[in-house]
Amino acid sequence: MMEAAQSKDETLEEIHHQLKLTYYRRIKALTIITGFAIILSLLMVYLNGTGFRFNGIGSIVTSIFNLTSIIGGLLFVVSIINPGRYKRAAEQAIQKEKGKFGITGPKVDQTDFMNEFITLEKQVREILMGRDLYIPYGNSQQMVFSFRQMVNALYRNELISKAELNDLLEVNKFRNLVFHGHIDNVEKGMVDKVENSKKIIARINRPNDTD
Repeated sequence: MMEAAQSKDETLEEIHHQLKLTYYRRIKALTIITGFAIILSLLMVYLNGTGFRFNGIGSIVTSIFNLTSIIGGLLFVVSIINPGRYKRAAEQAIQKEKGKFGITGPKVDQTDFMNEFITLEKQVREILMGRDLYIPYGNSQQMVFSFRQMVNALYRNELISKAELNDLLEVNKFRNLVFHGHIDNVEKGMVDKVENSKKIIARINRPNDTD
């Protein structure tokens, strides 16, 4: 279901990646616990016929593993259908990205970030259209290039460097997480990162600038 949704909207990639990591860790832990529960249950069946003197303790331990496995499975199902899973996954992913790029600063309203990103996206689209590199597919009134596709077009046509491409993609990643995670406030450093990306795009129209 996640793959199907992502194929229709690639901006879900960052959210789904974080969710897949979380689900994998939970399934791995649940599998280990369930495996122990099954082994202990089979072992207790065997030991019950041998007069093993620690059967009582063994039964308690086995029961604990079985109950933990059942409860863990139920909690996992609940977490999958939890409507707040996207917000939680977005917050976790943003925390990782902020630490990776050293983004700090006071909190600002997410609209400041989104407004800056919209301006950046518009600038990128205008550059592609001005150089006849922007070719919408399908119904041009409804279907347009995504931000990721547009900045990749800039890179393929050698208008930006690999490092600049990565910076723009990171900004796009933040945008996707903020949007789909319904994040209310973001660090000022994230807004500054968008402003720096706007400078990258501005340099394309004045390539002889050395600033």
